[in-house]
This record gives sequence, C-alpha cells and structure tokens, in this order.
Amino acid sequence: MRRPLAVCLAVCVALGCDAEGQRAPHAMPAPGVRAASAPAQEDSAYRVAPVADGGRIAGRVLVRGRVRRDSTIATVPDTGWCRASRRVTLVEGSGDRVAGAVVWLENVHAGKPLPVVRRYDLSTRHCEARPMTQAAIAGGMLDVQSLDPLGHRTRFTRAGSTIDIVDESDAGQVVPTAAVLAHPGLVAVRCDVHPGTRAWIRVFDHPYFTVTSRDGGFTIDSVPPGTYTLAVWQPSLGERDTTIRVAPRQAVAAAIAFPAAP
Repeated sequence: MRRPLAVCLAVCVALGCDAEGQRAPHAMPAPGVRAASAPAQEDSAYRVAPVADGGRIAGRVLVRGRVRRDSTIATVPDTGWCRASRRVTLVEGSGDRVAGAVVWLENVHAGKPLPVVRRYDLSTRHCEARPMTQAAIAGGMLDVQSLDPLGHRTRFTRAGSTIDIVDESDAGQVVPTAAVLAHPGLVAVRCDVHPGTRAWIRVFDHPYFTVTSRDGGFTIDSVPPGTYTLAVWQPSLGERDTTIRVAPRQAVAAAIAFPAAP
C-alpha cells in the first residue's frame, strides 16, 4: 500500500498539485512562456483597496465646430409606431457639449469598491432604444424592456460576434439577460426587425467610469493618486484620450474636445 501512495505523491509534486489533488494554476508554464509571467496576469485584475487620499476628476466633453447630430434611416418598416423615415440622434447635448459620452480611466488596477447596484435597463419605445449609450460593470444584469405593441428581436454583439438575442412580442415585456454584461468590452445593440433601433453599452471590470450628462459634464471620484489615461468614447464621434495626473486629496479639471464630425 505504501508504494502506490508514494508514486501518487511523486506525480502530484511533479505536476504541481494543490492540497486537494487538483493541478495548481500556473504550475506548468506554456511553451515559450516564462513561469515568472503568471503573477503579472494576476496583478492585472482589479482589486479593492483603501483610497484614503484619493483625488477627484471633473470636466466636460466638447465638440469643436459644426457637427451633424442626426442621420436619417429610411429602411424602417412603417408600422404606425416606427415611421418609414425617422431621424436618429447620434450626438446628443447642447451647443458644443456632448451628452451620453462614456468616460473612463485606463491602467487603473486598484481602488474603490465596485458598484453595489449591478442591474441596468434598456427600453425600446417607438422603435427607439434608450439610453442610447450607457456604461455598466461586468457581471451585472440587463433588463431589456419593450414599450411597443409589436415584435422586437434585439441583437447584442461584441467585436462583431453575437452574444445574445432577446425576442419580445408585446408592450410591457421585460427580459433579463446576464450574457450581455458578462465580460468587459463594447456591446452594440440592434434590432433585426427595425434597423433604426440602435444603442451601445460599454462594460468595465473596474468602477472608474461614468457617462456625461446633458451639459457634457462628468465626475470620477476616489481616484488613487497617480498618472492615468482618461478616455472618452461616443458612437458617432469616436474615441479620444488624454494623460491626467491626480494628486492626493485634490480635484483636477479635465476637458476633452472632439473635432467636428465630417
């Protein structure tokens, strides 16, 4: 009986087993990958840590010059609820201020706790999805609601691949989905039946993100002191970023301006 037990222990030692006999992660590096690279992967995951001397970023997202805010969709079937030709506002805001732009910090790996509320809503009324843009935390739940007395087939894609399809047949129907917010990234929303229905959801694995208000304003608080990339994205204007330095217990102003869209 001792020999089989000794052989089993030797195999476990060679393969890197844990206390329960399961193979320990990172015990055998892949070909061409140094064993020292494994801790770097673990460090890249966001972790909650005290932010006693955190700073605050406040600013606006602007657009310079004239910008075409609306586009005309002429392929929407006329159902009485969805007009045969309708204008879809892709740049919202007032004057040169951009509403509905997603703002976030890059290269942030530790800080304040993740959002407690992880339930989000996407509603369709008169074949128009609202909100047009929103930001969410990975692992959240999305409630897809139809306010139209007709059928919708809402398709969610990430990087061109479908991650979920929600079918709705009548007004008031709510369908929850966890697949849409399962992983970080940009999710595009379309309706297979009504091409004019569109929206976007930017999903993050850290809490340092927000969406600009009607006047283009935004605030990100409890930021650990350091130098970061402050990024902003809007579906019609694209993405821009700037470098920003946050000092302990200080507020820093930031303004990101898009050039006028062609």
